[in-house]
Amino acid sequence: MMKSIIAILSVSIFLALPKSVSAAAPIYLELHTGDFNSALKKASENGKLLMVDFYADWCQPCKWMDKTTFTNTGVVDMLNTNFVTYKANIDTKDGFLTKEKYGIQFLPTILIFNTKGELVERLESTMAPEKLLPILEFHNHPNNKVKITHQFNSSPVTETSSNSNTSTSASEDYDLKLLYEEYRRSEKTKSTYRLQVGVYEEYQAAFDKVNVLREEFLEPIVVLNDYRDGKTLYKVMMGEFKSQNEAESFRVILLNSFNIQSIVN
Repeated sequence: MMKSIIAILSVSIFLALPKSVSAAAPIYLELHTGDFNSALKKASENGKLLMVDFYADWCQPCKWMDKTTFTNTGVVDMLNTNFVTYKANIDTKDGFLTKEKYGIQFLPTILIFNTKGELVERLESTMAPEKLLPILEFHNHPNNKVKITHQFNSSPVTETSSNSNTSTSASEDYDLKLLYEEYRRSEKTKSTYRLQVGVYEEYQAAFDKVNVLREEFLEPIVVLNDYRDGKTLYKVMMGEFKSQNEAESFRVILLNSFNIQSIVN
């Protein structure tokens, strides 16, 4: 009799529990369903960073990251809120072309781009959640997330082929590539100068330098990757100047007032 009463009370208490006490619904990583070019465009227009995860179905470390790193609550929340996440399967056409473009040699490899399409991080190793999250947080800075509105001209295909029966889906891949190339050309024509205030072989050293500079200066500060003799170098860049003279003037101020040496880049 006593056991029956306990059982009834247990069921009653469970049914009376408010919904807030129940386990929180799991969150899932939101993935971009288009190709690399459209992912880059989406990130820049929404003021988000782009993370590209290169993988293959046969890559066991990639599968490990899918089960652990990309199910971690902190990592998933950071990516869903501040990044566009694109998984590039190197055994598909777009994944292979993107792999070739950025010289991907190892799996898994993660690339992070800012809203200007600049590569700001390259990770060529299996990343545990506690290792990846600080890197994502490091790049999640307003200077890397400036919203860009692309105002492209109409595709030459639609302008010159008024009687064409080509469907939108058939020309979609071409249009995306055209838009991306036009975007890259427009970026190259801009005269933007920065000051290179340090080059480091270790990521942590660049991280520390950026944090020190951000405590004293309001100018944009980013870390750009450079590759020399098979090594990754981390270049700390400061400011965004419209002319070389403006950059040079600020370089002199940094040297004379703060004893910080830099070069115009």
